[in-house]
Amino acid sequence: MKKRTLNCIGILFSLLIVTGLAQADVYMKQKQHSDGMKVMGKQQPAEDVIANIWITDKGFRSDNPKNSMIMLLDKKTMIMIDHKEKTYTEMPLDMGDMMSKKSKDMDAEDRAAFQKMMQGMMKMEVSVQPTGEKKKIKGWNCKKYIMTLETFMGPTTNEIWATEDLKIDMDLYAKFNSSMMAAMPGMKNAADQMMKEMKKIKGVQVLNISTMNIMNQTTKSTTELLDFKKGKAPSGIFKVPSGYKKKSITE
Repeated sequence: MKKRTLNCIGILFSLLIVTGLAQADVYMKQKQHSDGMKVMGKQQPAEDVIANIWITDKGFRSDNPKNSMIMLLDKKTMIMIDHKEKTYTEMPLDMGDMMSKKSKDMDAEDRAAFQKMMQGMMKMEVSVQPTGEKKKIKGWNCKKYIMTLETFMGPTTNEIWATEDLKIDMDLYAKFNSSMMAAMPGMKNAADQMMKEMKKIKGVQVLNISTMNIMNQTTKSTTELLDFKKGKAPSGIFKVPSGYKKKSITE
């Protein structure tokens, strides 16, 4: 449970690097770095990946050499793809409701523990503060913001540099971000607060330096925008690769 939730939080922060979307399909390339940390008792090494992202009015896809994520708005479904294992998992965007229904099959003791955990998950506070600082990054005029996020897993502080040099469509971004928030257990009720605060960030995020305290561990990650352009997304972008095996969400 914790490992899957941690993965969802990581995907969310990857999505938050875009604080606005162009009106046409948008392609972005990101350089993502994460420090090493222990997850479920296992040491995870530091990692650097290049992510290729397409965002359209039908859905969103992010690809790196290890995994991919597809979010389909019309089907209200998120698909996680593991390229090493050649498997994929489908999850409803309303993950919280699915987990609540699943708890009905538990005995009284497990149900009580599950409900207590869910109540903890629902506690989230987010705030965004403009700093007034400005600088150029890769030729883009950027402004600095500090975003703090308090969740059941611990606090996160993000140093965000965003530019208004790139044309954006905030309404389309809001649709994607609210869908992503609703997919994370316990965060559906916090989506409105998240969107209200995120609107304080003007433009597209060029650099996000995140310091996370998760399960008593402090780790840093950075997401850097390398490329941003409008275009036509490739056909079949929302399909799972042929030959990949479907896994249950509980596996």
